[in-house]
Amino acid sequence: MVKAEGPLPHATRSLLPDAVARQIQSKILDGTLRAGDRLPPERELAQQLGVNRSSVREALKKLEQLRLVAIQQGSGIRVQSPDEASFDLVGAMLFPSGRPNLTRIADLLELREILFGGSMRLALERASGGEIEEVVGQLHRAADPDLPDEDFVQALSGLQHALACISGNRILVMLSNSLGRFTSQAGFRSANTLVALDRRLLVSLARRLAVAMEARDVERAQGFLMDILRRVTRATLKGLDPPIATA
Repeated sequence: MVKAEGPLPHATRSLLPDAVARQIQSKILDGTLRAGDRLPPERELAQQLGVNRSSVREALKKLEQLRLVAIQQGSGIRVQSPDEASFDLVGAMLFPSGRPNLTRIADLLELREILFGGSMRLALERASGGEIEEVVGQLHRAADPDLPDEDFVQALSGLQHALACISGNRILVMLSNSLGRFTSQAGFRSANTLVALDRRLLVSLARRLAVAMEARDVERAQGFLMDILRRVTRATLKGLDPPIATA
């Protein structure tokens, strides 16, 4: 059964479906509603949530698009596992009910390492000399010891997008765009992350990475990149409240 956690906030008619969808989505993500559970009919849901049926109908369509529910004629509305949900749900999974889900944030940062490493390989295999030179120039700017910490972290974040853009894979660019927004949301550029960074070591690694990229040495470039990413990941996780223990 889905019951409102008190009346839904006052909202315009156009925003009510989003409010309903968020409330049901939250219950699915926190496990209150489990895969296979059947939701009440639209009329009953509307009564429980204190909204009209059209708002419930629109909300259910949104949840169906996210693959959080399955709507079948004659079978009702069934909850689906979040493991079957679309990538659009990642933002909500990072901060369900406004609180950070530390496990999902760690998952996201792990995915960033995987995609970043793949982008590096494709870029060095496919990009032109001018494109490599432009990214290397970005690395040299990031390695400037006088660069403010916040600009340094932003430069590292921009490197992910730059590599994707010269990889020759348009889908990778789109995924990188989404990943960049999510990692920023998860605290990649936060003040706590900056405090935990060993700036001197990362600058040294960035310079070595630039040399490896100029030589198109895929193995060495990926090695230096992974070292940088893992250090930034550890700093990000330590900067969360509460922090996530890292190896």
